[in-house]
Amino acid sequence: MTHSQGDKSTTARKWAGPAITVVAGAVVVASIVGVNVATSDTGTPASQTSATETATTETSTTETSTTETSASPTSGTPAPAPATESATRAFTASLRADPTVSKTLVLLGDATGSDPNGWAPQLGTAIATTFDKGVATKFWDESTSSYGPMIGLGNGPNGKVGFWNGSAAGLTAAYAVDHLDGLIAPDVTPNLIMLDFGHTENTSAPLAPQLQPLIDALRAKYPNAKLVAFKQNPQSDGSTAGQLEGFAAAMDAQGIEVIDVYSAFPTDEAQLNALLSDGVYPNAEGQKIWATTVLNAFGLSGS
Repeated sequence: MTHSQGDKSTTARKWAGPAITVVAGAVVVASIVGVNVATSDTGTPASQTSATETATTETSTTETSTTETSASPTSGTPAPAPATESATRAFTASLRADPTVSKTLVLLGDATGSDPNGWAPQLGTAIATTFDKGVATKFWDESTSSYGPMIGLGNGPNGKVGFWNGSAAGLTAAYAVDHLDGLIAPDVTPNLIMLDFGHTENTSAPLAPQLQPLIDALRAKYPNAKLVAFKQNPQSDGSTAGQLEGFAAAMDAQGIEVIDVYSAFPTDEAQLNALLSDGVYPNAEGQKIWATTVLNAFGLSGS
């Protein structure tokens, strides 16, 4: 079964430049220099992370990841050699190693990541706070097939982080493939791409093959970008349990890290329902569990 939920705003695609300041909690663009959020202060693409592709890790609320047994890839796409450091930790390690570096994050997914007060903007704020960086995000608007206005998530003197949030209610992996040139513009060079799908996919079939066309497209177009996938929160009817069987192993076989949000949620039906708005998508309390789990994967803490 598939589910959908409410949506977002409009237009624009360029960050006016890295010169951003915060006035009374709002981000103000100080100068128009035509620099994309994916680029450095010089207008060149933001430097790539130096870590190699990671083996899939199942991350919950502990700092040490666990790895599932590998399975054969579902396509002929060559997988990078596994590494001991996860893609998320490599991302934050690169920010720590060189404070001046600018980076680009991309999130592709459904309504679990589109909440303007949810885990995704909390991740951006945590990055800004931890590394003293200016971080700005834009949310995808399915009705216009474009991004809405820039929203500041934090300010700082160090290199900037652009966070393209290409998630919205009802979006599927197939939609992302069809709209990839809009979700990741030609002048954007992503360092880390997060795949947040499951609720809008076929819950009676394994999830990995449903994401494979998108994975193949991303690997072909952005060979230097690291990929991270999510095991989304469970649904109250338990319908996604079968969908996720073998998912982490399939991702591991391709060197894709898996953040296990599913296991962070309670198994008790009453407790689970208290964290979901409609039996499927996380409410404000459910978003807190998402945020804690994701921030832990990045080695960050919330505000």
